Amino acid sequence: MKKFISLFFLTLLSSSFSFSQEGSGPNNESGKLQLGLRSTVSTFSDAGANGMGAGGQFRLKLGSRLNTDWFADYITTDISGIAKRTDYHIGWSVLYYPFNNDIRKGKFTPYILAGHCFDWTAVKKNGNIYATYNVPQKRFSSAVQSGVGAHYNLADNFDVSLTAQYMLHLGKDINTHVFQNEITGQKDIMITKEEIGLEGHLLINLSLNVYVADLWNKKK
Repeated sequence: MKKFISLFFLTLLSSSFSFSQEGSGPNNESGKLQLGLRSTVSTFSDAGANGMGAGGQFRLKLGSRLNTDWFADYITTDISGIAKRTDYHIGWSVLYYPFNNDIRKGKFTPYILAGHCFDWTAVKKNGNIYATYNVPQKRFSSAVQSGVGAHYNLADNFDVSLTAQYMLHLGKDINTHVFQNEITGQKDIMITKEEIGLEGHLLINLSLNVYVADLWNKKK
């Protein structure tokens, strides 16, 4: 996995210098395709723990002020050193540029976003011995998300993006409760799954993205 990420990152860097360095004005952005790598922090998670992860994405612009973001994330959360939560996200967002939509080197491009994703989650206590109250739990659900972000254009075709979005999961919810075990005198955890529930958390993404193709726009 590390070798794959390193190879993909080198590809991004080489692509950023191999494509044209001409400025891209606000009227010729439709059809632009980007590929990117991202790191993710998931806050407000189980027992106050924060998750860390990585993923990939591609973006396809539909207009000068409208972009789409298609992503996949792998996130792990250590819960008090006694359990592990694993999350897989795959989804999409629509990005809207309300202010500056001129993609040029040295420019900030702020945006607002909203979208949807599917996710698979598993929570398991560390080790192989467990009682009935901390049996590993899994769930599949969907979520909606919205937030804000900004691109900073390192070159006309290469940017770094920071996004903060709140993700609300719809469906079954996995709950964890860390407590002091009276028998062992050590921390223990209770893992339960509700049939119906809402679970929300804040995701912060930092990504590197490069333009790789212009799918339908013809330069004049």
